[in-house]
Amino acid sequence: MSKVPALACLILTAALVTACSKSDPPATPATSAPTTTATTPTADSVTGIADCDQFLSAYEQCVSEKVPEQARAQMKLGIDQWKSAWRDMASNAATKDALPQICQQARASSKPALDAYGCSI
Repeated sequence: MSKVPALACLILTAALVTACSKSDPPATPATSAPTTTATTPTADSVTGIADCDQFLSAYEQCVSEKVPEQARAQMKLGIDQWKSAWRDMASNAATKDALPQICQQARASSKPALDAYGCSI
């Protein structure tokens, strides 16, 4: 039964990557230094798992700052769906251990689309 939430997250990831690749990337992506900050659980923490919360924060920042307006709403909807699904998984002892790997997969599959906008996650 624990495979169902993982499968749902992977399907959501695939949908987000597909949606991200439909928009035209900026003509000249801005270069920025990779941001590496340690995330400690705070009031803004979604999952309580540092890697997952850092990924969500970086993804959301990229969407807000660099993604064109016409693609932004759909990508923000995807972020909200990730947050909801991952929050539920983090609160379930049966699925919590799988969450770091799911977050890593989401990060890896999102990277090409976000790189097109000049984001480094």
